Amino acid sequence: MARRSPSGEADEVVERISDYLSSTSGGAKVIYVRREVVAEPELGPSVDSIGLHELLAERLKACGIERLYKFQYGAYRAIREGRDVFIVSGAATGKTEAFIIPVLDEALKAGRRSAIIYPTKALARDQLARFERYSVPLLLRMAVLDGDTPEKERLAIYENPPEVLITNPDMIHFSLPRSARFRRLLKGVKTLVLDEAHVYEGSFGSHVRMIIERLKKLLGPDAKFVASSATIGNPGELGELLFDRPVEVIEGTSRRKGIAYHALVSSGTLSRWTVASRLLYLASRAGLKCLAFVDSQQMCEVVARMARRDGVKVMVHRAGLLKEERREVEDKLKSGELEAVVATPTLELGIDIGLLDAVIMVAPPPSFARYLQRAGRAGRRGRPGYIFTVLADDPIDAYYEREPERFFEQELTPVVFEPYNEEIAKIHVIAMAMERRGRLKVDEVPRGWEKAVQLCVEEGYAVLKAGWLLLTRKAFREFGSYSLRSAGREVSIIDRARGARIGTRSLPMALHDLHPGAVYLHQGRIYEVEELDLGRFVAYVKRMPDDLPYYTRPVYEVNVTDLLLTAFRTVNGVEVAYGSGRVEKTVLGYTIRYLFGGEERPSEMPIVPLEEPISWSFRTKLLLARYGEVVEPEAIHALEHAVIHAARPVVGAGLSDLGGVSYPTGHVVIYDATPGGSGLSKLLFKRLEKAHRIAYDILANCDCEDGCPRCVYDPFCGNNNRLLSRKGALKLIDAVLKGLVKAPLGLDIMAGGGLPLG
Repeated sequence: MARRSPSGEADEVVERISDYLSSTSGGAKVIYVRREVVAEPELGPSVDSIGLHELLAERLKACGIERLYKFQYGAYRAIREGRDVFIVSGAATGKTEAFIIPVLDEALKAGRRSAIIYPTKALARDQLARFERYSVPLLLRMAVLDGDTPEKERLAIYENPPEVLITNPDMIHFSLPRSARFRRLLKGVKTLVLDEAHVYEGSFGSHVRMIIERLKKLLGPDAKFVASSATIGNPGELGELLFDRPVEVIEGTSRRKGIAYHALVSSGTLSRWTVASRLLYLASRAGLKCLAFVDSQQMCEVVARMARRDGVKVMVHRAGLLKEERREVEDKLKSGELEAVVATPTLELGIDIGLLDAVIMVAPPPSFARYLQRAGRAGRRGRPGYIFTVLADDPIDAYYEREPERFFEQELTPVVFEPYNEEIAKIHVIAMAMERRGRLKVDEVPRGWEKAVQLCVEEGYAVLKAGWLLLTRKAFREFGSYSLRSAGREVSIIDRARGARIGTRSLPMALHDLHPGAVYLHQGRIYEVEELDLGRFVAYVKRMPDDLPYYTRPVYEVNVTDLLLTAFRTVNGVEVAYGSGRVEKTVLGYTIRYLFGGEERPSEMPIVPLEEPISWSFRTKLLLARYGEVVEPEAIHALEHAVIHAARPVVGAGLSDLGGVSYPTGHVVIYDATPGGSGLSKLLFKRLEKAHRIAYDILANCDCEDGCPRCVYDPFCGNNNRLLSRKGALKLIDAVLKGLVKAPLGLDIMAGGGLPLG
């Protein structure tokens, strides 16, 4: 029987699923259940008593809102008084009303126009219907303007701007340079709202920060800024990162309202993919509409394929699909045609896909804030929610399986990004110049973008002349080929037989998924990559049989050069530096992994070599540490993996967000997998003590012989987890925590220290 938290109570659905799992082979079982009951946020004053426009007050009461919550009233006052604010509250607790009520009030009283920005088009269109409930007919106009807005509607918006304009970062980014009408439309906006601000992390956060820098020049000094977010650990810091000025934090409640059952599920000897597909089957048979989250695009396809084999009506929703495919999935789930959807974080936000009963997390999310956001999708409108998290053969999963209470007691890690990512700023320098007919005064470039100007010149996007940056034809031609969801170029995936584009993947991860011979899954269909053309950013694929029983993983080398270190500190006696460097990945071949059978040990997996290795390099941020002067390669490689695993709960990193390289000289480099940097290695540099302690826990509490998936294996290891020693790594980290490791960084030694182990 599963352990329960002190608030745990039996629930029939959880009990049935738990009993069924325990009765099947493989040892999967529910090991811990926490029952959570969250009350309504604290109430504040009535809508009649706070000075709202009388028509808005009447409208709110007609919608059932007689009183505001206390935090909503706080937001109303702060926004009314002209302060920049960051509203933070849990899912389904009224944070949207906290900003839309003052926005509508100002529109009615003073004709003040606002723009509300959502991270996706689908979410923006969902929210329009919600806002219109509170709108006052004939006096207030609202409209969505995005790439899907018909031309007739678009003309009406430009000719008669609405009081509330709803749009997305992509529309702003691409329209500011290309449309004078769009620039005139935004120029009259006085309040800018960023909803769902917690998603602006990594490269996406850097992009949005720079879009706001461009908007500031258009909106003028009197514009005010509002952000709204689910619960995160650093709302004030994130607000300042986004707006480059301080914000007042308005806090509601940290959790969703209502009852939820949180269950941790041990996968036993089964893969997490098998257990997740089994949970999808059990949830659908129990009559629960279910959403499963997977952080990897290809594993998302794998889980859906396995659940489909069990008879579940399931589809996939992920980045890289065409917009028509994503809408089809949303509509079918909402209409009841589907029992479940397997998604990457694309459905983490509040897109209306109907009532959901259960959420299955195929692995613990990158951060506890992301866990709360995903969990908040289950059981809204007074219904209980069921949240199942699968723990498998993974170092952090094993850490939480030993002490499940720790999982629910995690801190809310900060949401971070690199505010001066030069690879991303380069794109926005080009955009600013395009907004000014292809030329930009160098002294008008925002603070911190100086390196980006240099990159534009070096890469042939612009020339410098007499204090002006003048764009080349290449800049205009390639501007549209960069996605706001990444810092690297997009690779188009082409079905060669049909000549049709079926999706996209951003570099450098495209190197992992689209090398020649790679198996690529797309909405249940299976393809093999025939060619990856990095000169034209195209991958050509061919259709394979639907019953193909395997997928692939790349084998690659990593080389780090051109180090530029800017900060130094000592952590547990270990010298650590932070800065930037150039990371080159070279795919040498790949291994074949079987879907439904057991896996061999890494040393037993044959490697299929590529005829010609494929390389891609990018500059990024990183930290460098030295754990001794002469160390065993197996020990330092294993310690590198353990520290990267430990970094996940410490900085809120996903499995593929950080990469690493280790050297026999005792050096370890941990780098942001995002070109230009994501802010995660900088946060790890500041919090490395915590990562050291968790790494010790991982290594000391595993009972394997000398290395396994529960301690030092890494699914993204470049050499397929060869040359690893848990015992050697444990000896090293034990010495570190006792202050016995004394070794200078010795960059001259590192330069001659041999090949990285990956």
